[in-house]
Amino acid sequence: MIVLSSWNINYGTDLISSKAQSIYQSDSNNNSVAQSAVKVSSDYAQILAERITEVDQQFEEMRENLENQQQSNAMKSTYTKKRFMPDGSMMITTYEDGQITSQIKKKPHLVATPDYNAPTNADGSPAMKMESKFNLLDLLMM
Repeated sequence: MIVLSSWNINYGTDLISSKAQSIYQSDSNNNSVAQSAVKVSSDYAQILAERITEVDQQFEEMRENLENQQQSNAMKSTYTKKRFMPDGSMMITTYEDGQITSQIKKKPHLVATPDYNAPTNADGSPAMKMESKFNLLDLLMM
């Protein structure tokens, strides 16, 4: 897609440049009034050709920079793994090119829940145990 559009831009600029130069060359054989008009059009053609050259150079530099960025991004692979540990904590590890770049351990939010497998308390209430509970927003933000 990039090659096709660059070909169209190059074709268009070459067409404008060649037309401007042909006007300059064809009118240079006419009388003095035409020659003064040619001088004006030749100045225009010269400015136009310079500007077209500048734009072509800028376009080529941008295209080369884009290709270099794409190649450098293709070489680097970055991914993140989330692991739930047995104690209820969550370990978030970020890898870049197979090497660990950062590692975060997020402790769980503990909530008291009734434990019906344990004997009841002296007052008849069920025994309580602490279970880890993650907030959905915490999971999405990490």
